[in-house]
Amino acid sequence: MGRIPGKKARVTVQKSTGKEIQDTIKINSTPDMENGFQSLIENAVVGFYRTNEDGEFFLANRRLAQMLGFNSKEELLKSCTNAAELYVDPKERDGIVHRMKSQGFVDGAEIRLKRRDGEAIWTSIRARAVKAKSGKTIYEGFIMDITDKKAAANALQGSEKRFRMLVEQAGDGFFIHDYLGKIMDVNLTACEMLGYSRDELLKMSISDVDMDVAEKGHRDRYWGSLQSEKHITFEGIHRRKDGSTFPVEVRLGRVDLEEKPLLLSLTRDVTERKKSENELKKAFTEINALKNQLEEENIYLRKEVETRYRHNEIIGESRAIKKVLMAVERVAKENTSVLITGETGTGKEMLARAIHNLSPRNVRSMIRVNCAALPASLIESELFGREKGAFTGAASRQAGRFEAADKSTIFLDEIGDLPLELQAKLLRVLEDGTFERLGSAKTVSVDVRVIAATNHNLAELVKKDVFRRDLFYRLNVFPIMVPPLRERREDIPLLVWAFVEEFSQSMGKSIKIIPKKIMDELQSYNWPGNVRELKNVIERGMIMSSGSTLRLEQEQAEAAPAIMNMSMEDVEREHIKHVLLSTGWRVSGRNGAARILGLKDSTLRSRLIKLGITRQSLNH
Repeated sequence: MGRIPGKKARVTVQKSTGKEIQDTIKINSTPDMENGFQSLIENAVVGFYRTNEDGEFFLANRRLAQMLGFNSKEELLKSCTNAAELYVDPKERDGIVHRMKSQGFVDGAEIRLKRRDGEAIWTSIRARAVKAKSGKTIYEGFIMDITDKKAAANALQGSEKRFRMLVEQAGDGFFIHDYLGKIMDVNLTACEMLGYSRDELLKMSISDVDMDVAEKGHRDRYWGSLQSEKHITFEGIHRRKDGSTFPVEVRLGRVDLEEKPLLLSLTRDVTERKKSENELKKAFTEINALKNQLEEENIYLRKEVETRYRHNEIIGESRAIKKVLMAVERVAKENTSVLITGETGTGKEMLARAIHNLSPRNVRSMIRVNCAALPASLIESELFGREKGAFTGAASRQAGRFEAADKSTIFLDEIGDLPLELQAKLLRVLEDGTFERLGSAKTVSVDVRVIAATNHNLAELVKKDVFRRDLFYRLNVFPIMVPPLRERREDIPLLVWAFVEEFSQSMGKSIKIIPKKIMDELQSYNWPGNVRELKNVIERGMIMSSGSTLRLEQEQAEAAPAIMNMSMEDVEREHIKHVLLSTGWRVSGRNGAARILGLKDSTLRSRLIKLGITRQSLNH
């Protein structure tokens, strides 16, 4: 026998064997599957156990505890540090272990065990050895109390008087017959079992009721070699008076009466036992099925995240993202202006970086400018530089971002928020690569590649006369549309595992299991904040998780069903309002809504205005 994974067995056992149990049964499952497995074991009609090779218990069920005189399985596991303590004779354990190691199982081995009060009981063990992925061996099996069976065998060796007294009271069929098979005596149980009267049976041969006597050659196989006061046990099929048959277990012994050798058969109807054995076999099958089901349906066991893409920062294998990556590779080596469009949080800056890194300009760093984050009064000097004294507070000359990006790439994020008065100056840079610093008449020439990005519809802004048509055409030479996360849901598992790996390193945690229920919920959610929001959700989940299983907040898990019939703008509005409510209208800062949503403070404020979200609206 051995020891099983209980909730709080012994700490030293859990530390040394937790991994091998996980490798063997792979359960970290949903509550329904776990409860199904536990219920099957707990309601077994026989004892169940699991130990390691050293005999340390992992698991024991309630029936085994009762069999050994304990009030509960927990009391058994606390009282017994090793299965060896339960054996009456340590040599019997050595024999069991030897058979397990040599043939991988034992079937019906009979051993004596000690109850809690010191009483010895006979048991029958059906067990097997299971190899864990770690290479270690785990023993598990069922134990049946056969003390009564042994007691019956001992009683048969008593005196003839006691023997005769017990015959009629025995629950087994009693037959005495000679070596020709003629029935000499029977008890009442035998008559009831077969449907004959005693007189009818005394006129019959044992072969009339035992179908195996002639077919399997019992005379030569058992009778002739049986010594006095010895017995053998075997199974067979008996036939009733009405022609029906039933399985029996026959205990055959030799008795010498008046110097005449006779045979004594104690026959037990084992219909119920066979039924129980079939149920045990079915239980084993169901246990294996549950293990497989837990592995296949309820648990995402951690695997190496497949990286079949060429760009380290861009994760995905969906058709939508592959189409984007093909466009990136095609345009990277050219000097063409690129306009990247897509919703907030889709990874537009990563695409810009990928284009730059694949281009001949990658020897110098890409310069990034967020047009929405810069105040309108400073954006011109930031982009094109200034001379000393160009405006109040300009105490020194300063080169602009375009000069810093000479021979490299400049990434203009949120280009749709660029003031109209500066769009003409940007257009000139795109057309001939020249501009003047603020406060200077001297023309500066640069060789800069421009990659712009926006979550606005620039064509609509052109119609509203807030974005120059000619600048739009200059930027839109090679447009790339980044798909939102809801249009590439098959990439979510890859993204989740990538973020888990990233945060595992920074937080010093080791997440190896993501329940399938959680992954399904992540894939069904519409993600208005896209990849950035997903990353923030995983980061929060990593903070909340202990152990090797990822846990997410319940409110996130329940978010998906409510938004299925809403427009994208409504989803975004409701999501932002929900986050603002949770932060008490705190927009910026470490615990602010902007950080939770994965947005810049200025971008979130811009979205609040566009979506008509005010503090007062949150109260309605």
